[in-house]
Amino acid sequence: MRRYLNVITGILLVVLLTACIAEDYDAGPPELRLSVKEDLYGLKEANVDWKTEDKEFKSKVDDFLSLGSEQKEITLSPNQSAELILLENKEDGGEYTNETIKVSLWKGNEEIELTTNSSNNYSFSFPSDPGEYVLEVDFRTNNGSSQYVGKIILE
Repeated sequence: MRRYLNVITGILLVVLLTACIAEDYDAGPPELRLSVKEDLYGLKEANVDWKTEDKEFKSKVDDFLSLGSEQKEITLSPNQSAELILLENKEDGGEYTNETIKVSLWKGNEEIELTTNSSNNYSFSFPSDPGEYVLEVDFRTNNGSSQYVGKIILE
């Protein structure tokens, strides 16, 4: 009986270790969504400089403000609360560590930095001034950075 128990324990240990080793934590840049109430809006990836052990992701946009203003309009209310949702890269699952997110709205060449609630809760509120804005999100980790943009209309 003891021998039988040792064999089962050994098999379970091998299975458990195999699952841990097979886990892929080498993730590419995430997809980013803006969550407002029950709605999710995709943000456009702009500048990316990201490197993992196996892959490199690079994309260069000369004018992220123009790219943002060309996106489909996201119409919201002034002072509207929102949250950023990170979705793992479709090609490379994994986790992000030591990430920071900077959220800004641009009206022309004027930058309005929005404050997120905490370093791991990416919710914030839009300003009270109506108008057309470009939303910029700068996401940084140990692997690099990725920038996302969207067109926001506050009315």
